[in-house]
Amino acid sequence: MATLGVFIERGGSDDFLSFPDRRTPDQNDWPEHDGLEVDLSDLSFDAKKVTVNYVMTANDETTFKSNLNAFEKLHFAPGCRSVFVKEFNRRFILRFTGFGNYLHKGGLYMRAKKIGKIATEYVMDDPLQFFTSAIHTPITTRTVLSQITLNDIDLSRFGIVVRDIYSTALQLRSAKPVLERKITDAVPKHQARQIAIECSMLANSVLEFMTNWTALFNNICTTSAIQLGITRTGAMIQCYYSKMTNFKKETTFSRTIRVSFTLILQEVTLVQLLRLLASQFGGLIVTEENSCIELIY
Repeated sequence: MATLGVFIERGGSDDFLSFPDRRTPDQNDWPEHDGLEVDLSDLSFDAKKVTVNYVMTANDETTFKSNLNAFEKLHFAPGCRSVFVKEFNRRFILRFTGFGNYLHKGGLYMRAKKIGKIATEYVMDDPLQFFTSAIHTPITTRTVLSQITLNDIDLSRFGIVVRDIYSTALQLRSAKPVLERKITDAVPKHQARQIAIECSMLANSVLEFMTNWTALFNNICTTSAIQLGITRTGAMIQCYYSKMTNFKKETTFSRTIRVSFTLILQEVTLVQLLRLLASQFGGLIVTEENSCIELIY
């Protein structure tokens, strides 16, 4: 990219770091029961859309137009694109999907520096390529606790300052609709909530940030329910990670690192699935003692 006078604009690489969305697991929202029954045994993620904001510069019209054409041809070549982000010291494999907005400064005819800002859109088909499953323990020790825990780990251990959680964690649950209009004495059942944790994460080095970032991902993206603890209320909420929104790098990674984001967690009621052997027509297969046969994976 550098040979074409191209670099990533400040703030133009945020999408590389955001967590992918978890695919919605199998679930039942029974109207006659509180909460949301969810099967968390299948852990998978959607491909992640990545927009990279590039800046192209050149001192003359001929060079600029030549480099712009070369940049386009580079993206329409067969296969995926390999993009190295120096700030993170990481390489990402992306599939090009198109160009977004283009903003030009400096004219072409005039003798002035030419600047083009190119929003380039990709898809990260393997959204887990940034993470390693070997890291689960954060390495930050902060003197001020966040009073919010994930699986008994205070979020401050990840370098996180919680800006808000109570707006959703203290929200009163809505009632599920009653199926029969004629029932006047039915006891309303509680709907499950989405818990939004607005966070800032701080780190003194790229190594500290990458370790804590990976540990956070591995602690919330599991096949078991997250135990979300709220110290000030004594509440322990069972939930699963749904998605991350509003990710933003507040500083460059060349100095003290600060990012902001919101974690969206879905409150759940766990269900223990019982898998039984059945025929291709759906009938249960039983033993001579007329007992069902449980399948254990």
